[in-house]
Amino acid sequence: MTVSIYKVHIKGFRNYKDVEISLNNSSLIIGSNNVGKTNFIYALRLLFDRSLSENDLDLLDSDFNAYSHSDKVEITAYLRDIKEDCLLSEFKGNISEGKLILKYIKERNKDYILQAGFSEETMQELQSRSYLRRLNMQYVDTNRNLYKYLRKERQNLLLSSQELLSENEKNDDKTKTIEIQKNLDSINDQISSLNYIKRALENVNDQLSSLSVENEDQRVQFVAGHNDAEKMLSDVALSYSSEEGPLTLGGDGRNNQIYLATWIAKQQLKKAPDHVTFYAIEEPESHLHPHQQRKLAQYLTNNLNGQVIVTSHSPQIAEIFKAKNIIRLYFENKYTKAASGPSDTNIKDSFDAFNYRLNTMAAEVFFSYGVFLVEGVSEVIFYKALAKENNIDLNRLNISILAVEGVGFKPYINICKALNIPWVLRTDNDVFRDNEQRYYYAGINRVIGIINECKLNYTVPSECNKECEKWNSETVPSDIQQNNEKMRESFKKIGIYMSKVDLENDLANSKLNESLYSYYEIQLGNIRKLISKMQRRKGENMFEFIEREHQNLEVLNNDELIEPVSDIVYKVKRQVQFDGK
Repeated sequence: MTVSIYKVHIKGFRNYKDVEISLNNSSLIIGSNNVGKTNFIYALRLLFDRSLSENDLDLLDSDFNAYSHSDKVEITAYLRDIKEDCLLSEFKGNISEGKLILKYIKERNKDYILQAGFSEETMQELQSRSYLRRLNMQYVDTNRNLYKYLRKERQNLLLSSQELLSENEKNDDKTKTIEIQKNLDSINDQISSLNYIKRALENVNDQLSSLSVENEDQRVQFVAGHNDAEKMLSDVALSYSSEEGPLTLGGDGRNNQIYLATWIAKQQLKKAPDHVTFYAIEEPESHLHPHQQRKLAQYLTNNLNGQVIVTSHSPQIAEIFKAKNIIRLYFENKYTKAASGPSDTNIKDSFDAFNYRLNTMAAEVFFSYGVFLVEGVSEVIFYKALAKENNIDLNRLNISILAVEGVGFKPYINICKALNIPWVLRTDNDVFRDNEQRYYYAGINRVIGIINECKLNYTVPSECNKECEKWNSETVPSDIQQNNEKMRESFKKIGIYMSKVDLENDLANSKLNESLYSYYEIQLGNIRKLISKMQRRKGENMFEFIEREHQNLEVLNNDELIEPVSDIVYKVKRQVQFDGK
């Protein structure tokens, strides 16, 4: 274990009223635009970024939370696993059992205060920011300018590299520099001998000679950038080398990669036992295609010797992080809140299970304001079209419809619960047979299992049977069927919607049935044949039907089929407090 910030408490700063955010050794911060990802990083920078000036630490009025009318900002970082002598010496009695608390306090119209201690009761004011020599944060913002960075850091990068050379390597470089100077002199002599270059400067040198006798022995000439090897080497330019030779830098994606690779190389060259560094990188995915985004995320987390905090909008980046290392920022009642990996053992298991199936589609959960979970792709196609034809803009509301590809809802639900993402699900009301050839409602059993394992707040209605009863024939006894209907209705209160049978049966018995009979060219009323045809190649059939008949989905605007869509829209609007539609 290495020293890390394991918790940050922010009060009264920008869009944070009062929130605690837990961090891991590598953490991914996600959330919508303007939710406060950059503000969170800036809060950490106030404590750890030595590039910030005293003026930066003296906050503006706009830095105080406006909605709560706060006159005080507090930013507290909790650190653990401190064993480094440089930190133990720097903070002396402020560290106990490897733990340290650092706090920034700024009251309106007063000077800021820094405090340190190993508990809230032992906090003492620090007289300066001198600790930043030993404990600091390196930050990369979203506005990465490769050329500006290289102009600023090129010399430091080269000098840092020179300092690490052995005596033999230094002597070898001196010998090579002398050889480079000889070659440079030769190249410049050859350039000066070119006829068009000689002729271009003849008149210039004649004019110089006529202006002053001191110029008679001096002549201007064109040279290859520099005529001094050491000056040339201190001013080398960066280019991208390929089999065809050096290429001019230019592509935004490649420049982003070069910038981050150069920045990481600088951090590695500066590694030393006399200080500890954390790293914060905003939106590393800029201008990169999905495969390179995934590779970059791996690169960042594997090549920096210290805690890494990344902000991102990319599902490809999210794929690489373990679900338990993802922190979701979201709005609630105008304030930014945070949700992250849980302490509950069962939910931790679900996070691990979710990582096995984590791909770009599954990672979309992290970036959603609300999630509608369905069993398969045919439901995704149908419900996206149903929402659109009934004027429900899912993209505007950041609502995702995701297929769990079967009935594996539990990991998704636990992820949503832990990250405080509103969700609903729709599952089939399956009837199965057991080993004794007795029938039972498997869908009910599935939902009860979800309720129990995901610890949902649900109580079986008193008028319903608490156990799933079985029967002997294909015909469902009326009392069991009635119980099933009551249970279906009660599940809606917790966001679980069960089909009457399954999607195909429900559609065949809905107001959409005339369109279905017409599309599949089946005689009106032959419902068994219609359902049978719909259930073959379900995803493909649904796609083709929607392509041709999507405008007819308006007839379902008051049907039970649209209820889960309406529910997730309501939940998202209630949490985010959307204005308008």
